[in-house]
Amino acid sequence: MQTKSKNEFIVESEPDSQTIVLVGKTAVEETAKLYGPIFTRMVSEYALQFEAEKLNEKPPENIHDLEAVTNYILANLGRYPRGYNSLIYGIGKADSKLQGSTGVGAKRAAYSAMKSILESSGLLNSIIGTTEDVFEAICKAEEINKEIKTAVSARYIKGEKNQVMVVVPNCAYKDACDAFVKEGISRLVGGSECIYLIVTNAEAEIVTKKRLDYKIDEFGKLECRGRILEF
Repeated sequence: MQTKSKNEFIVESEPDSQTIVLVGKTAVEETAKLYGPIFTRMVSEYALQFEAEKLNEKPPENIHDLEAVTNYILANLGRYPRGYNSLIYGIGKADSKLQGSTGVGAKRAAYSAMKSILESSGLLNSIIGTTEDVFEAICKAEEINKEIKTAVSARYIKGEKNQVMVVVPNCAYKDACDAFVKEGISRLVGGSECIYLIVTNAEAEIVTKKRLDYKIDEFGKLECRGRILEF
């Protein structure tokens, strides 16, 4: 369900797990172009460990590469429906190990993931560059996400100076973010990493063709709050 007014846009949805896993795999492959094969190896290792922990079992010894790890996650979606968090965690941790914090790699992964989602809909060209208003850009992208079942429940509120406040209840990506907080993995510019905000930031950048950033204001058990803003 979607509700939209002049200054507020509400999405109520649970993403299709299989689709998000495959998009996550594409994000790893695209980000590996920046770091090289070592990135893929690291993500595969960390994602496998994370997934096995969630399944309460030891990581299978015969699984090593990204393709095999992805298939392992897909095969176990019945046991851990939010298995896409395993790849997301792997991306963030690998980026942190290579950079000392999450930064360029995580942002590129999010951008690649969102571009892949929008391109797969066949509607990317119909929205790219159509507005410089961040709120409108997010609304347009989220309408596509809802259509192809990649949307996550969230509330968007238009603010001043082209800012958008984002409220995410029971976030689908919270397992990965919780792990980042627990392990002290943070952003290059400081502060906690927020997967949902970095993905929303990416879709807004794709549509507006502007350089944007995000800031998390509250990381909570029931909901998280943050902002998308211009430099």
